[in-house]
Amino acid sequence: MSICLLDIESSITGGVLKEKLQRLVLNPNFDYAILGLIVLNCIVIGVELDHKSPTTEVFQNIFLLLFSIELILRWFGRISTKEYFQDTWNFLDIIVVGLGLVAFVNPMVLTINMSVVRIVRTFRVFRSLHLLPELRLMTAVLLVSLRSLMSSGLLFLITMYVYAVIGVTLFRHPDYASSPNVKLNPTNPDPYGDLGEAFFTLFRILTGEDWTDIRYNLLNQPHTSNFAVTFFHVTWMILAAYLLVNLVVGAILNNYDQILSERRAEEKKEQSIS
Repeated sequence: MSICLLDIESSITGGVLKEKLQRLVLNPNFDYAILGLIVLNCIVIGVELDHKSPTTEVFQNIFLLLFSIELILRWFGRISTKEYFQDTWNFLDIIVVGLGLVAFVNPMVLTINMSVVRIVRTFRVFRSLHLLPELRLMTAVLLVSLRSLMSSGLLFLITMYVYAVIGVTLFRHPDYASSPNVKLNPTNPDPYGDLGEAFFTLFRILTGEDWTDIRYNLLNQPHTSNFAVTFFHVTWMILAAYLLVNLVVGAILNNYDQILSERRAEEKKEQSIS
């Protein structure tokens, strides 16, 4: 069997068919066609979540067949084996198609983990990042911004940790849930009952959701300073929502302008050469 496969591959890679397959897989229209199949597959997966039926299973099998054919075409139409495996998306295709084939041949093997297979299938939609110029640009910006985002994220985490410790120290109330002064749902936990809950409360304030209600509930607790509660929450809102978040956005926009300028310079250079 392996000898026959080697003979088939050698006959393909050594003839005119090899060139035709290379032109096919390198054609942008081929990528766009595959992208269309990926989008349709994701739609079917979404429908299958709420309305699973034999029809959706038939469509999934059709998509599995088409993606298997794509995988074979890309393999036989590769420029070189090294080039093929340097593309990370080819590994994702192998994993997705391989899991699908295993589930098709022996459904009992992956009966419990079919949700994992479904999730992995949806990852294929990220291949659109390589096909659309604007998405390629944004992806490059995010990759370049990772270093500055890590620095900004560390600063954000340190600031949040300091505020969480202060919040637990000053505003923790052991009887918060049973307090008659709490205006919200009495089953809500103490927003500063422990460090983890304080982190979530600070993140909630960052989103702007009912952060004033948190302040008013704390003011209704005994032995709570109006100035301390107000100063704590207002300063956190200013630091987090207006300074730290804008710092991250500014870093990303700066990298976006830089990469966009580099791309335009490369395009002008290519035009001048041609």
